[in-house]
Amino acid sequence: MTPLLWAKLAAVLSVIYGGANAYQLMARYGDVCEKCRVFAAMVAEAGGAGGRLRLIRCLFYVITPLCYLGALRGAGISGVFLITTAAKFGVSSVLGIGTEKRLLRGGDYRPLDHAIARADAMLNIMVAAAAVWLILRQWT
Repeated sequence: MTPLLWAKLAAVLSVIYGGANAYQLMARYGDVCEKCRVFAAMVAEAGGAGGRLRLIRCLFYVITPLCYLGALRGAGISGVFLITTAAKFGVSSVLGIGTEKRLLRGGDYRPLDHAIARADAMLNIMVAAAAVWLILRQWT
């Protein structure tokens, strides 16, 4: 693929990524608590945090971020931005998996979890916007 095609793909992925984070940014605490209860119940009903959950975690916490970073790299985005974004993804993954594990052990979704998730969603939207800005600056 040419760098221009990578840039187009990265721009589309950035818009999707930013939009996907809009829910978490605007979600009410009570609504997320209910979704967490449903999540924990579904995993318990399915027999615990087995291979399927590991596969989903791998998809959302490893494969998807690596594909996005790869598209940004293919578009010629600076290494500093890529490293910073990768570090942000790593921190988000650690926090997300930690929250999941606590929920699966019977813990509750706490107001602190919600505040962290909202801050993370805002940072994700900022990353997506910055990526689109860098792509447009480079290719226009």
